[in-house]
Amino acid sequence: MKKYFVTLFVGILIVLISGCTKFEPATVDASVTPISYPGTCIMDCKGTITENGGCKYFNEVGFLFSLTPEPTYKAEGVTTIAMEEHDGKSTTFNITYNAPMMDTVYYVRAYVCTNAGTGYSEAKIIPTYESTAE
Repeated sequence: MKKYFVTLFVGILIVLISGCTKFEPATVDASVTPISYPGTCIMDCKGTITENGGCKYFNEVGFLFSLTPEPTYKAEGVTTIAMEEHDGKSTTFNITYNAPMMDTVYYVRAYVCTNAGTGYSEAKIIPTYESTAE
């Protein structure tokens, strides 16, 4: 009976780590360009996965928006925008985000989730200002 338990445990462990050879979170870079129109601030966000951590597929990719530094995935007060049509293999992704508040500083990070964990870009500091048309 003990032999079967050990075999089952080893089999489950192999299945869990089979998608990752290094088993590390992926690394990702981000660029965020604010585009202001009167009364709005739209952010053009681009992410690039620079190292996959040994994982072949990405479970989820997207961007995090927060009013506090270093936003993390699913943290309180963090808006998470996931890519709905990401193919799970591409190393680039982008979204356009309409910031809900003007005259505010946003902290924006790209993220990528794999079975090895969540990897983050450095946080980008994006100030939004009320623009006026003359």
